[in-house]
Amino acid sequence: MRKLFAATAALIALSSNQGALATQSERPCLKSEEFQSIAVVLLPLLHKQAVTSCKTFLPSNAGLLVQSDELTARYVATAERQRTKAGDILARLLAKEMPVPMSGSAILPFVEGMVPALLSEGMDARTCQIANNVWTALAPLPPENIASTLGAILQVAADADGETKLEKDNDRPHGLNYIAICPYVATAMAAGS
Repeated sequence: MRKLFAATAALIALSSNQGALATQSERPCLKSEEFQSIAVVLLPLLHKQAVTSCKTFLPSNAGLLVQSDELTARYVATAERQRTKAGDILARLLAKEMPVPMSGSAILPFVEGMVPALLSEGMDARTCQIANNVWTALAPLPPENIASTLGAILQVAADADGETKLEKDNDRPHGLNYIAICPYVATAMAAGS
């Protein structure tokens, strides 16, 4: 599961412009709604690549595979509504990293193009089993809730890894150390809202 969510984190890693050794307090963080917007836009790609990567490891009746077309269509519809907002967030967060200013509509396709390769790295039978179990359990939720759940999982995983610990993989920082989601307390909407 860590590899699946690390791929998600690696995509959001583009938002950090402080470097891998910065502590949580030194690096900018995404508000939960910003992370949610970006994650909702990337959800169709994450789902599609998880299905593609895991077909050889899962039985044909695995929830991830059985529900794939229906879920991808639902995710795409929601992602379209968030594209402009997510692109603008990425453009703002990546502004200092770009040699020339770029709009969100230009940056977003670049980020989306990275998803398949990042997610397919290191996918194995165990990772696919965990991804299937998590995705099958979350499938009935709206995409926004799935994105929020991914954000919460990333926060827990980042805390478990330690905020500045580096993974020795060609001297690259572990994806979970790049990401910073601002601390928040999830709130419930009042009935009738």
